[in-house]
Amino acid sequence: TDFLLTLNVNQFCLSHGVRSMAQKKMNTDSTTSSDGNKKNGGRTATLWSKVCRKPVLMPSIFGCLAVIIWVFMTFDWPELYRRVEPYQVSYDGRITFNLTNSHLPETEAEIVQIVSNANKSGRKIRVLASGHSWSEIAQTQDIMISLGKYQGEVSFDPKNMEYTVKAGTKLEDLNDLLDKQKLAMINLGSVTGQTISGAISTATHGTGHDLTNMAALVTKLKLVSGTGEVITVDSSDERFKAIQVCIGMCGVLTEVTLRVEAAYHLSELRSGHTLDECISDLDTLTKGERVKYWVDFHNNFCSVFNTSKTDRPPEGGFVCGMVSNIIYYLFAVVTRITFIAPTLTGRLMNLVSLTLSIPTHRVAKSYEILTDFFRLPIHQESEVVVELKDTAELIKTIRDVVINGNFPVNYITEVRFVKGDNAWLSPHYGKDTVFCAITLTIYAPEETSSAYFDAVYKATRKFNGRVHWGKYFTSGPTEIRSLFPRFDDFAEVRLKLDPNGIFMNDALKKAFGF
Repeated sequence: TDFLLTLNVNQFCLSHGVRSMAQKKMNTDSTTSSDGNKKNGGRTATLWSKVCRKPVLMPSIFGCLAVIIWVFMTFDWPELYRRVEPYQVSYDGRITFNLTNSHLPETEAEIVQIVSNANKSGRKIRVLASGHSWSEIAQTQDIMISLGKYQGEVSFDPKNMEYTVKAGTKLEDLNDLLDKQKLAMINLGSVTGQTISGAISTATHGTGHDLTNMAALVTKLKLVSGTGEVITVDSSDERFKAIQVCIGMCGVLTEVTLRVEAAYHLSELRSGHTLDECISDLDTLTKGERVKYWVDFHNNFCSVFNTSKTDRPPEGGFVCGMVSNIIYYLFAVVTRITFIAPTLTGRLMNLVSLTLSIPTHRVAKSYEILTDFFRLPIHQESEVVVELKDTAELIKTIRDVVINGNFPVNYITEVRFVKGDNAWLSPHYGKDTVFCAITLTIYAPEETSSAYFDAVYKATRKFNGRVHWGKYFTSGPTEIRSLFPRFDDFAEVRLKLDPNGIFMNDALKKAFGF
């Protein structure tokens, strides 16, 4: 494997010249940006250039990486990868759930009965999907409903290309169901462990200037309201825009109908650049069909993923799979070490950036390209959503926060693009607008991660950035009302669907003031 991977990387270096990172020399004389931040981008570029000029170094480098991978694959490191125990704990283990009053309904009638009983007795209910969240929106100390046994296909309408599934269906299972019928999702986020109801209720998204979040793909919803009534709404019903992204405040979703398309392949090209180059060439680099950035602020590095539809058969899976394995195991090593020794973050993240700078190309089924099929090490996440025009300044602002605040950001910061929609509580509300969503990721003690997220929110407030409901956020009613023009309309619909507020918890009351 070491030999094959070495040959492949050398071939890339010779044929492609490792675009940007190996070809373009950083201006090392300019060591300080206009705002006083240090530029370290030359380190990764120079190091990788030397490696490409001296192929003899390849076996040593990848031999060391192979040893690291072998260690992590041989020994059991349960604290590095959290297998989310269904309905017990959130992804990062920070939020736990009370199982004393939990329910696993298998039919819609059972859900109606649970809601009706809770309404009569004045109890509270929250629906927990897969636990893949960093916010406290699903937490409850009262009744908890899990849709873990309420999954599967309901129907398919080939004329309108609309597919209906039960709300507890996980995205990974939905992809399989669609693939068997030669169908596919129009767009996906990076994770497939989520349920379809959780994904749309929090406006989970992928990337693409002309591609919306997953909630905007929905054409019809069926739910059990706070009074126990079964309601079906579509785009002709004004309530639909409130229920699309309602964070579980309007009822228990039971069925989701969404637009799909014929199965397709995607071609993914990944290349390494300096962050300054990615900011200055933003308009050019992001013109592709589906583009995203992976940014390492410590080393001024940016890996660009450019993905588009293709008729070509699958290829490049072996090499990309090996490189991806190296990257993800490196993340595991780096995050674990820097959690204990944060001062090493910059140097160790340089190793991650070095690996990410290897240009790769692969073709595969759409859902295999769009989603991360590896388990990621435990981490904390937050997200800032702004209009596309503010992207460059937002990236610079976050870089200032990381460098000046000396935050040990030991994960890649992801930059994606989302077409606007008209769901009232969608972070991407604004149908004629394209948004930039920057995912802030870190693995550190809770006080450090919270301080980092709060510092970014404070510094980026000038952009009127919105939050991701499924990730860390501290926004209150006043701020949320100012950022979401249809907030009051949503509040009115929610009150009618849940007059007794049985779907509210402390976190939602604090955020929305209902």
